[in-house]
Amino acid sequence: MKLALDKFSDNPIIDEILDCMDNTRVISSIRASRPMWRKPFIEIEYITGNPDHRHFMKDSFNRYWADAEVVLETLTNIQLMSEFDSGAVNNKEAMVETILSTRNACIRECEPMYEAQLYQVFVDQFGSNYKNLPTETLSKIETAKKAL
Repeated sequence: MKLALDKFSDNPIIDEILDCMDNTRVISSIRASRPMWRKPFIEIEYITGNPDHRHFMKDSFNRYWADAEVVLETLTNIQLMSEFDSGAVNNKEAMVETILSTRNACIRECEPMYEAQLYQVFVDQFGSNYKNLPTETLSKIETAKKAL
């Protein structure tokens, strides 16, 4: 869900992924790599098969990737692959609770868009890679898509 992901865009990996997300290109997978002699990177694979690479500074890449994995696993249906052990996230359960609370707040924030029949704007807030949305929200997304 793009709007909720935006709330976590202080993480540079999430920020770069948001840059790549639009409703015309669905992301199928993201692979994280930390080569020894080069900058760490993520490879974003789209359903169309065209990969996109984003490079990062070595400092803190492991921590940023570990946090991004939790956020992306919780909010999206994107398959995540890591070629290294990024380490455990401190207090993962609390982080997931925060992510879900943020997602729920974002859903409430989108309601006025739906009620005002701003269907394109409403659909854009969710993007194409959402998961675990409430049934009512999924129904509204489908209604909005049909109205476009």
